[in-house]
Amino acid sequence: MADTFIPDLCERIREAGARKAALCVRGGGTKDFYGEVPRGEVLDVTPYSGIVAYEPKELVLTVKAGTPLSEVERVLEGERQMLAFEPPRFGGGSTIGGVVASGLSGPRRPYAGSLRDFVLGTRVVNGKGEDLSFGGRVI
Repeated sequence: MADTFIPDLCERIREAGARKAALCVRGGGTKDFYGEVPRGEVLDVTPYSGIVAYEPKELVLTVKAGTPLSEVERVLEGERQMLAFEPPRFGGGSTIGGVVASGLSGPRRPYAGSLRDFVLGTRVVNGKGEDLSFGGRVI
């Protein structure tokens, strides 16, 4: 069965844009306090979850935005690995998409680098409902 989440998401964004309706993109909602008060129709990305690829020897992990941070860390721990940055925990529902979207890297940032230093590639859906990809899996 084909994954229709991204095409459906693009359509929902285009439709909301045509209506000039605000959308509130939300995963676990653990960072709703950060920045301005969230507004708009909730666009839940938690169904877009799962580990796409993991190559422990290459230190490369590909995950979907709605994947819980706890799941990512559990998989890494199985190979005695960890994230180089320390995303803060504002609740049990944190998703990797929320971690990337907020850019919060934790207290290890001055020594190990920020979250953005470890993202090699990304796939995003912009405000026009376009599916875009940047970067790759390895350098």
